Amino acid sequence: MKRSERILVLLNPASGVVSKDIAITFIFKKLRDHFQTVSLVNTTSPRHAAEIIAQAIAQFDVITAFGGDGTVNSVAAELVHTDKVLGILPGGSGNGLVRNLNIPLSWRRALDTLIYGKDVHIDSGLINDRFFVNVAGIGLDGLIAKKYNLESKARGMLPYVYYVLQGFHEMPFCRVRIQTEELEFESEVSFLTVANFKQWGGNAIIAPQASPYDELLDLCVLDRFKLLKTSLNLPRLFTGNIDKFPFYKSFKIARVRIHSLGGPVPFQFDGEYGGGELSDFDIRVVPASLKVRIPATRK
Repeated sequence: MKRSERILVLLNPASGVVSKDIAITFIFKKLRDHFQTVSLVNTTSPRHAAEIIAQAIAQFDVITAFGGDGTVNSVAAELVHTDKVLGILPGGSGNGLVRNLNIPLSWRRALDTLIYGKDVHIDSGLINDRFFVNVAGIGLDGLIAKKYNLESKARGMLPYVYYVLQGFHEMPFCRVRIQTEELEFESEVSFLTVANFKQWGGNAIIAPQASPYDELLDLCVLDRFKLLKTSLNLPRLFTGNIDKFPFYKSFKIARVRIHSLGGPVPFQFDGEYGGGELSDFDIRVVPASLKVRIPATRK
């Protein structure tokens, strides 16, 4: 039986390691059997995706991103506070949001989520004026995204790990002042991430207690530490036990203001480099602001 919905799929041909050309015909044929209207369009940049959605949003019920976390971010940002549904087909390297939502990592299997899944409202976040669904970060977190986005000629986790190590040597820590409604403190941090979901991507779990349904964000702080200690404790990122790391602390927050005491630093949102460096950041949750399609048996 066909759904009475109209679906638009936006593809980023450059993301990840999936050949989108091979996928297009298969996706169109399968979705055509289940949706009233199906359209597939290539997108070349976040701005291009925004332009396409602005022109097409009234004609579609489900807007689907086929690409990595950056592609998903650019589509989701246009759907906040609308009645349109965000669909996701994984086609990136880390696929952090896909993993967090329990959507299959195979785009072929993820098509079944679009067809048979259920729709839920999740929280999102803002870092200054930039929207994010999964995670945002400043300092070393932002520097890694900058290097990966601007310098890497390859996709996948291997070059990402390389830039983590390179970034750590260039910016082992930054000194910040952190202010929430309930606390204020200064710290020398190696990583500072604000998370709506549990993991960055690739099963690297930075915020074990995070939930996109609690109307809060998790402020995750890794205080300054030596690289050797990082190496010894790195496995904790992949077992969900980073909160046992002695240099780690986290806080449930609705809003946080962060000031870099050492001058402007880079930042990232959903793995995308912020495009510049800043000293002041205002980060807040936007509760239940995005409708997304997930597997029917999960929440």
